[in-house]
Amino acid sequence: MLFTNRDWEEPNPIKKRLMQPFLTWRCVGWSDLTPNFFVVASSSEEDWNPGGWVVDGAESLIQLVLQLGAVSFSVHLFARKEADASVTLCRVSGLWQEVAVDDSDLVRYWYSTTDGETRLCSPVAFGMRVERPQLVKVMSFEYR
Repeated sequence: MLFTNRDWEEPNPIKKRLMQPFLTWRCVGWSDLTPNFFVVASSSEEDWNPGGWVVDGAESLIQLVLQLGAVSFSVHLFARKEADASVTLCRVSGLWQEVAVDDSDLVRYWYSTTDGETRLCSPVAFGMRVERPQLVKVMSFEYR
């Protein structure tokens, strides 16, 4: 989950206008309830679009990628180690969806990393190894 504080809004009106239709914030926080992805766009000198987006959860990641269209980008996961609370960026290679085994409307997503790990995008299993069910690839980020 992403959150911010009204005091963290960008105070400079020129910067705010340059970034429209986006809202400008100097600081954003996150929790580990869902995986948080950092989508980094290739640099473009022609426009003032953001160089990256912090995205909360798999559904939001799918929506952003569909809106980006032909923009080149890479996807990373904010990975926090419980032992010392350090944060690293882990490169994400793909997003997967479980093949439904019952009539439930619940969609469960998984992400894969460039080091071959596949993990469930779930607050219960976040950061834990869980037995992998049958998966279908939703998106690939390896060559974007």
